[in-house]
Formats: sequence, C-alpha cells, structure tokens
Amino acid sequence: MFSSLLNAPFFSVGQLSLLIGSVLLASSLVHFGGAWFFRVFIVGRRLARSESASDVGEDGKVSVLMSLRGCDPFLSETLARLLEQAYDNFEIILVIDSCRDPAWRVAQEIKSRSDTKDRLRIFELQNPAKTCSLKCSSLVQATEQMSADSEFVVMIDADVVPYANWLRDVLRPLTDPQVGVVTGIQWFAPEGLGYGSLLRSVWNSGAMVATAVNSNPWAGTCAMRCVELRRSGLIEKWKTSVVDDGPVKEAFDRLGLRVYFEPRLTMVNRDQCSLKFAGRYVTRMLTWSRIFEKTFINTVIHAVAVVGLLVAAIAMLVAAIVVQEGVAAMFLAASILVSNLIMFGGFVCAERSVRDAVSHCGGREQMTPMTWSRGTRVFALIPVCQVAHMIWTFQAIVARQASWRNITYRLYPQQRVEMVAYQPYAIDNTDTPPNTSI
Repeated sequence: MFSSLLNAPFFSVGQLSLLIGSVLLASSLVHFGGAWFFRVFIVGRRLARSESASDVGEDGKVSVLMSLRGCDPFLSETLARLLEQAYDNFEIILVIDSCRDPAWRVAQEIKSRSDTKDRLRIFELQNPAKTCSLKCSSLVQATEQMSADSEFVVMIDADVVPYANWLRDVLRPLTDPQVGVVTGIQWFAPEGLGYGSLLRSVWNSGAMVATAVNSNPWAGTCAMRCVELRRSGLIEKWKTSVVDDGPVKEAFDRLGLRVYFEPRLTMVNRDQCSLKFAGRYVTRMLTWSRIFEKTFINTVIHAVAVVGLLVAAIAMLVAAIVVQEGVAAMFLAASILVSNLIMFGGFVCAERSVRDAVSHCGGREQMTPMTWSRGTRVFALIPVCQVAHMIWTFQAIVARQASWRNITYRLYPQQRVEMVAYQPYAIDNTDTPPNTSI
C-alpha cells in the first residue's frame, strides 16, 4: 500500500527528493553564511576598529559587581585576575549568598592573599526579595554599596576569568556617547570530550552568533555608566526580574542608547557538564529568551524548520529506498551528509572567530585544538543538537518555573517572578560535580 501511494501520478519521489534535499542544503548554507558574516563583518571589523580606537582614561572610578552563590570551578582564578587588572581606579563588590557559602571562604582567602590595595569588598546578601532572583537581589544590594564617586559599573559572572586588559576593553566603547552598554559573549571550550560539554558548545556556537547580531547583552561581561544605570530604571526593574541581563536592552533603548558588542570581550569558558546539565542550562537560557527577547519567535520558527527539514529528508530517503529510486536516494543521502558538513563548517567558522578575538588580546587563552576525535564528535552531535534544540525550545515555551542555583522560581506573565523558598546554598556532590558551575 505504501509503495502504491508513492507511485501515484500526483506524487513524484524524484521531484520531492530534489526539492527537500535542495532546501536542506540551502538552509545549511544560510547557517554557514551567518557564521561567516559574524566572523568577517562583526568580529573582524570591530577588532580592527578597536585597534585604532582611543583608549579610555583611568580617572573614572569603576565599580565591578559580582553575585556569588556556590563555588564555580574557576572562582579563585576569577577573583585573582580581577585584582590584577591593568587599570588603577576600581573597586570590586562581591555580594555572597551567605557567610556559610563555600564561596565566602574562597573570597576571603583571595582577599587576604592578593588584595594589596584593598579593592575587594565582600558583603553577605541581606533580605533577598521574593519578587526577583537571588542574583538580581544581589545586584541591587551591590549598587547600594558602590562608592559615591564611581562613574562606571561593570558586571561580571563567577564563571568568567578576565584577562589583564579586560577592564580597559569593556570601558573603551563607552567613549562613544551613543553607546550605553558594552557587552561580551561566552564561548564554551571544554578541555574534555564529554558529550554533554560538547553538545552545549555546539548549541552555543549558533546562539552566540544570534546574540551578537541582535546586540543582546550578556551580564557575564557588561559595562555602563553609573548615571545612566540609575536613569534607565534598570535597578528598579531588577527588583522584579528573574534575570539580570534580560531587561537591560529595553531599559537603555528608552534612553536612546545602544548596546555594543565588543569581540575582545569573548570569554572562553572551560567548564565541563553532563548531558542532563546541558539540557537544563540551555532550556533555562531559552526560557529567559522567551520572557525578555522579542526575537524569540524566530528561535521557535528556526528550531521547527531545521528539524522538519531533517525529518523530511530522512523520511524521503526511506521512501526512495522503498520504491527503489536509486538516484533520489543517493541525492538525499548526499544532501544530508553535505548539509551536516556545511553546518560543521559553520561551527569551525564560529570557533575561528573566537580564536581571532582572543589572539588580538595577546593570545590570552589557549583554545582547545580541533583534533580528529573532537571534530568527529562535534560532527556527530550536530543533528543531535538540532533535535535537542527543538525539544529545549518547546520546554522553554511551556516552562512555568525554573531552577537556578538550586532555587526554584515560579514564572508569571508580564515578566513577573516569585522565588518559591529561599535557603542558603549547601554543597551536594551528587548534583554538582566539582568541574561544573551550579
């Protein structure tokens, strides 16, 4: 019966195979084109512009804000590198979940050992609000502790290890009065070959390009002027927000100021994670995107279209084999393989962009080499990531709560949030491996 349907006059396996295979190849070329555009026109041109840009002075005081709950794998290195910045006038304000948090001991040890200029100020989180995330509560408290003469505020995440000129680079674009926010981006380059770590890296390679093209801020490295932070109403918005960077763009749009992506601030993250953790992480990122980004509908359409094309191609391949259409079957098989190769080329192009960015800053990071073993795994994970991305996207659409740093938040319409129950962070070695951020 199946064979007779396929051979019906109104149905041509050859024509459908040609159409589906061609569209599949075209979609992968669009993906590669996006990665190439990112490398040449965003990273390449902006790196060249940074070379000729005037350096920021060191008269303006900077307040660097960091929220801590639990120990990220490279926390001690992050704090030590912050204290070694090639910039004279700055302070670091840490707001830690509680004095019993393991991060408290790490911060105190770094302060006693490396803080020779008394830059590091450590505070315990006080009275976390139920109407926002713990991170947003911490940032609100941190802004209250900033020195009165601070001109700039810079946010950094605990999983970011800054290089010596990081603070200079994040402030430099603010010499343009039309720029209100300077932001970087994160690249995952795990040293191991675990499938969870590599899957997150593959997903992030595409998300990174979209984030930069849309100028969506990333709080892991983000700078603004103090006066505009207060004028924007962002601090008030944090008091009712589940995430810190989500409301940034809209707040500064109201001031007529733009978000500027600086390629030099591409930060390499070497955390490793399991497949389960990768799924939770990406679903959470997509949930924040759903809540705060108007372009999320594009993410949904893209996820469905990519998987739909892949499934259609595989289905037609099976159909062509059943009706013994050898040419159509060979064309579809070749289309699926070449499409995956082109997508792999997009990943390599994005990775090259990161290499360019970090090499322009003195080669501060040794990028994970693309060995045959790593390349083979990345190639095999690309279709897995496409299917997983669609699943994660729909999980984000229906998500009505989120777990973040071992705290559950209920999510309501109009960006409202409720923290279900606060408790100080406690180590759980079965849930949080020592080489993974919580």
